[in-house]
Amino acid sequence: MNTNTICMQNKAICFMTAFTLLCLPQSNFAQAPNLGTASTFALFTAVGAFNNTGATIVTGDVGTHVGLFNAFPQGTLIGQIHVADPVSAQAAIDVNSAYGYLSSLICDSVIGTTLGNNQVLCPKIYCLGAASVLNGDLILDGQGNSNSVFIFKINGAFSSGASAHIVLINGASIENVYWQIN
Repeated sequence: MNTNTICMQNKAICFMTAFTLLCLPQSNFAQAPNLGTASTFALFTAVGAFNNTGATIVTGDVGTHVGLFNAFPQGTLIGQIHVADPVSAQAAIDVNSAYGYLSSLICDSVIGTTLGNNQVLCPKIYCLGAASVLNGDLILDGQGNSNSVFIFKINGAFSSGASAHIVLINGASIENVYWQIN
């Protein structure tokens, strides 16, 4: 083989490799954080206020370790309330560990601060750069994978509208949806 043939073959291999890597769908290799004792909580803040208004329905424990708690009896809670008790103290430690893990993850996609309105998202790590709101339906599509993971990293407060829903389809599971809210 002459030098030109070898150079052409190397260029072809480099092109095929680059083409394959660029055309393959992005894979989500994020793993669910270990929540420890906080795994029984649907809503928890280690340090900060916790508020609920309206006819919210929450399944799981709710609470705060340090902060004002103004939630429930408005709405329906199927779980326990823990405010500055031994359960919330241990949950705060476990949440801190999970928070550190989530902080180390790199965003797959940066999206706007309004979620929902029939928006469909696939398993990824989503970053929202400021306070965010959920309105209408946010549809999480597991794409046939019951182990698919959705992580939302919100750099600010988070609120939801009165008619907001998170709809899980195609294998998505609420156990694999995580929210890191600053």
